[in-house]
Amino acid sequence: MFPQLTLIFLFSLVVIHPLHVSAKTWCVANTSAAPTQLQANIDYACSEGKVDCAKINPGGVCFDPDTVLSHASFVMNDFYQNHGSTEESCNFSGTGQVVTADPSYGSCVYT
Repeated sequence: MFPQLTLIFLFSLVVIHPLHVSAKTWCVANTSAAPTQLQANIDYACSEGKVDCAKINPGGVCFDPDTVLSHASFVMNDFYQNHGSTEESCNFSGTGQVVTADPSYGSCVYT
């Protein structure tokens, strides 16, 4: 009978005090977004002053690959992380998407 009580007790702990594991998320540009919209996202996020746009400039750790999609993804994620990591802060007029796979590559680390 003791093992059954132990099992019931442990089960009640899980039910009463569930573990809340918060998965890390990132915001990246949607691959179907128009380059002009992605450039507008870069311009907007960089103008806010809360995004480190130096990393996507020539010589920056996230400059390569030198594509609007790559640069927009980095900047949009930085904006997302600095604005509460909410779905709204990744919307960018429908051109952003929240992902659970880390988009970092090489020395370009997405926070």
